[in-house]
Amino acid sequence: MHDHSYMKSFSIIHRFSIMFHVKALKKFKIAGHQMGYVTRICQEPGTSQEDLASFFGLNKGSVAKGVRSLVQGGYVRRVQNEQDRRAYQLYPTEKAKELFSAAKGIMDTFDDILTKNMTDQEKKLFQDLLTKACDNVMEAAGDARHELERPGPPPGGPCHGTGGGAVRGE
Repeated sequence: MHDHSYMKSFSIIHRFSIMFHVKALKKFKIAGHQMGYVTRICQEPGTSQEDLASFFGLNKGSVAKGVRSLVQGGYVRRVQNEQDRRAYQLYPTEKAKELFSAAKGIMDTFDDILTKNMTDQEKKLFQDLLTKACDNVMEAAGDARHELERPGPPPGGPCHGTGGGAVRGE
């Protein structure tokens, strides 16, 4: 029999993380899931919607809808790709850069809360174990997506501190 305390702990951390971030980012009037797009676009200016869909393992329609909202909100500029006129490159506006900077500070604060009373060695071990767990879940999700003929995120994606959810991974 499995002890399901992992899921309880993940659930509590996830819920409080969302509450913390929603409160801290309230002035920006942005949905939490859009923060990942803003982060990625700030880290990789000129990325495309297709790159975002691939990176996050989402369908293109969902990403297009999220990006459209970010464009309307003044966070992202879409520029037509000169080599492929059907494609667009995405660039952060000053408003997005301000949000990204604020989010980095918020993430630092939440990370400090999360790892309070941990030694540096424990923090490293915690990060390594979370990365392994994330890789395992993403691999399983990729297998399921493959069966459904949907793309999964590429290796080195969101689990490795360079993705949307990992604001600090610059």
